[in-house]
Amino acid sequence: MAHNDAFEHHEHPSSSPVCRVCASAHDPEHPAARFGICHHCMYKILIVLFVIMIAVSYIAWFGIF
Repeated sequence: MAHNDAFEHHEHPSSSPVCRVCASAHDPEHPAARFGICHHCMYKILIVLFVIMIAVSYIAWFGIF
């Protein structure tokens, strides 16, 4: 048995990278952003962070807590 035959039962990684958030294949026209996250998920994350920053600033300014 050859060395490469012994490891045939392992799964081989796909040729196209996959987004770490939504697990969809990256668009070949648009390369993946940093950290392996697609552009659509990156924008969603940025919007959520922006909303959180606004909420925290109102809490800090008006002292809701």
